[in-house]
Amino acid sequence: MSSTPSANRTVTFLLPFKLPGMQEPHMAGTFEILAEEEQLDVMWDAHRTTLSILLRYPGRTEALPVTAGDLEEAILNDRHSNINSALS
Repeated sequence: MSSTPSANRTVTFLLPFKLPGMQEPHMAGTFEILAEEEQLDVMWDAHRTTLSILLRYPGRTEALPVTAGDLEEAILNDRHSNINSALS
């Protein structure tokens, strides 16, 4: 099985956020999402895509694995919380 880079994207969190695997919430900002597509070793053409978010800390950058579902949930929570803050 081999991995090849796939399309990368960025996501902006307007408020501090926390994803599974994070000990503490991370500050808001724009983050790069790395996607790698891995061809599976089966008799038909099948691939698995893995995602990582690049988190920047003072003096280092960490690639945190994340599922598409967890990432989308965090983005929706961020947007929902931001709207509620604006309405208050």
